[in-house]
Amino acid sequence: MRNFVPLIFAAACASSGTTAENTVPKQAAIFSSPETGTLMTERPRASVTTVAAPVSSVWLAVKAVYAEMDIPVVVDSPALHQLGNSGFAKTRVLAGQPMTDFVDCGSGMTGPKASTYRIYISLLTQVTANPNGTTTVQTTFDPRGQDVSGPSSDRIPCGSTGRFEQLFLDHVKATLGKS
Repeated sequence: MRNFVPLIFAAACASSGTTAENTVPKQAAIFSSPETGTLMTERPRASVTTVAAPVSSVWLAVKAVYAEMDIPVVVDSPALHQLGNSGFAKTRVLAGQPMTDFVDCGSGMTGPKASTYRIYISLLTQVTANPNGTTTVQTTFDPRGQDVSGPSSDRIPCGSTGRFEQLFLDHVKATLGKS
């Protein structure tokens, strides 16, 4: 009888079918412990705007904004109109403004962690021509923080305040207005 019970349990698990967990997008875990449970963060989302300019002009404007914001470009595909960097680091300041304006990694005893952590950023931009002559600019900003004052080398997922994406898209529009 003892061998029969595990066999029934295994059969029940195998025949349970697809669960909702398999179809629901999962959030990234920030921290997990028996005392606090698991803290979750949102997955990065692209910020999108459409501008009344040809794709070639928008492409040049996006490149100019990367340079203006001192963001090193590693991905540079003119054929696919993709530009960005999936792994650069900044500390305290991004685009001339305090990191805490753009990134939220939670708070510690000394205040917002984004003000002291090294922030590793993935910033990727896609420029797409639309049939009506406008161009869509889609940019994804994904920050992760690392406490460089301690022994841990783990990076934690951080949240975006949404301000950097808006600033980036506003600069693209302003750069187009100058040309």
